[in-house]
Amino acid sequence: MENSADVCKKSIEEAIKEAKKTSYDGVIKNSYEKYKTDGDEVKMYNTISSYLTSTYKYSEVISNIILLFNEKTDMEYYTYSNVAGSTYSNINEFKRNAALAVKMGARELGTETKLVYISGHLYIVRNIVTSNFKPFTTVVMEVNTSAVLKNLENVVWTKGHIVYIDQAVIDKTENLSNRDVKIMNRFAKQFVDPKAKLTNTETEWTYESKSTLTRFSVMVNNQKLTAIIKLDKDTIQNERRIFIVMYVIIFLLLIPLLIATFYFFFNNITKPVNMLMEASNKIENGEYGYKIDEFNRNKEMGKLIDTFNHMSVGLHDSFNRIYAEEVAVRDANMKALQSQINPHFLNNTLEIINWKARLGGNDDVSDMISALSTMMNATLDRNNEPFITIEEEMTYIDAYLFIIRQRFGEKFKFELDIDENLLNIRIPRLIIQPLVENAVEYGGDKMGKREGSLKIYDDKDNLYIVVENNGTLSKSEEEKIISLLNDDGTYDIESRKSIGIRNVNTRIKIIYGEDSGLTIKNKDETKTISIITIKKDNVARKDKTEQ
Repeated sequence: MENSADVCKKSIEEAIKEAKKTSYDGVIKNSYEKYKTDGDEVKMYNTISSYLTSTYKYSEVISNIILLFNEKTDMEYYTYSNVAGSTYSNINEFKRNAALAVKMGARELGTETKLVYISGHLYIVRNIVTSNFKPFTTVVMEVNTSAVLKNLENVVWTKGHIVYIDQAVIDKTENLSNRDVKIMNRFAKQFVDPKAKLTNTETEWTYESKSTLTRFSVMVNNQKLTAIIKLDKDTIQNERRIFIVMYVIIFLLLIPLLIATFYFFFNNITKPVNMLMEASNKIENGEYGYKIDEFNRNKEMGKLIDTFNHMSVGLHDSFNRIYAEEVAVRDANMKALQSQINPHFLNNTLEIINWKARLGGNDDVSDMISALSTMMNATLDRNNEPFITIEEEMTYIDAYLFIIRQRFGEKFKFELDIDENLLNIRIPRLIIQPLVENAVEYGGDKMGKREGSLKIYDDKDNLYIVVENNGTLSKSEEEKIISLLNDDGTYDIESRKSIGIRNVNTRIKIIYGEDSGLTIKNKDETKTISIITIKKDNVARKDKTEQ
C-alpha cells in the first residue's frame, strides 16, 4: 500500500510536470506572439503541431493534448499518444462533452494547474499567458488513469479499487459488485472531504477489518487523492489456511526432531544424572563402594561416572581402614583391660610376695617378681603417656627377656644391638616388646632352642627396628601374616591370637603414615625377620609435638 500510494502520486505529478512543460518550453508562446505580428496562422499551426507531436506522441501518462485559444482560430491544435491507445475520437468526445466546461473554469484558474474530472475523464488544465501575464490559450491534457494508477493492482489480496480526486471518482475497477461499490463509497465519504488538507509529504492510512477495506490519502497538486481498496476476503482466508497447513506440517516435522532431541537428552544427560543421584543415595545410606555401570554414550558423563566410581571405591577403602583401626584400638583396649584386672590388687600382691621372697633369701624369685612388676607397669601406663623413649621401652624388654630366660634357661639366647644415639627418640609405647614376644613364642628349632636378636639403627631417611628369631614361616602362615598386616577386613580366631602385631602395624601407620609399618617374612631357610620402618621426618614432627 505504501509503495502504491507513492508510485501513484509520482505518476500524477509526472503528468502535471508534462503540462507545465508547455509553458516552460516557450514554443507555444513564441509561436503565438509571431502570429500576432505577421498574422501567419499556418506557420503557427505547423510549429505548434510539430512541437505537440514530438513531445507527447509517445507519452504513457498523457492520452491526448488539445489547445483551446481564447480567440477564434481556423485551426485545431491537438495530438494524441499512440502508446496510451488514444485516437481522434477522444478529441471529439472532449469537444462535445468537456470543452465548454473547461473553458469556463479556466477563466478563474490564472497561472495555476488543476486536475479536473469531467464525463469519466481526468484532465490537467493550465493557462499559457503572454509576457504581460494575460492568458491566450488553455492547455488541456487527458491523463491516462490506467497508467498512473496501475500500481494499485499490485496491492496484495486486492479485489478492486475506487480512486477519488477530492470528491470526484476518477477510476473504478469494473468487476466490483454494486454492493461493494456502495460499501466503498460509504466508507470513502469520511475521507474525501477536500477541506481536510494534508501536507505534500503526508500519507494517511485506514484499515476497516470488518469489510476488508483499506484506504490511503495523499496530496497531489494541492488536491486530495484518495484510494479505497477492497481486499479479497476469500483469498486472505485461503492464504491463511495455507499458512496454517504449513505451520501444521512444520510442527509435524518437528515432532520427530523433538522426540529425537528428548531421547538424546534423556539417554545422555537425564539418565546418567538419575544414575548418579541413585548411587549417591545408596552411598548416603551406607553402601560404600557402590559402582555405576560403565557409560559410553557421552564422553563428559562417562568421565563423571568414572570419577564417581573411583570416589566410591576410595570411600569404601577409607571406611574399611577406619573400621579396621577402630577394631584394632578396641582389641588393644580389650587386651589392656584383660591385663588390668584389679591392677592395684595385683601390684600390691606382687610387692608382698617380693618382700617375703627377699626375707626368705630367694633372690631369683624376687628378681622375677620385679621383672613382672615392670612389665605390668608398662602395660598399665599409669602416667598416660602414649609416647616413650626407646631407652624406656628397652627396660620393658629387659624385664620380659629376664622372665623368658628363667623359663627356658640355657635353651634361650637373645642378643641386643642398639645404637645409643637413638635411645632418646620417642616412639609409641609397646611397639617393640610385642615383636620380641612374637619372636620368642613362634621361634625355636626342632631341639627346642630359641635364639633371637634385636637391632635398632637408622639411615638418612628411616628408623629401623629389626627382630630376628630361629624359626621359619610356612606358606600358609606367611599368607595369614600378609592378610593380617594388610588388614583385608577379615577378623577371626586366628587373627585374635596375633592381635599384638596387628595392633603394632595399625598404630604405626595411623601415627606415621602409610610409608611406615611392620613387615614379617622369612630371612632364609632358618630365620624369620620382623622389621619396623618409621620415617624420620614424621618422628621428628612427633618429637616436637610431644616436647
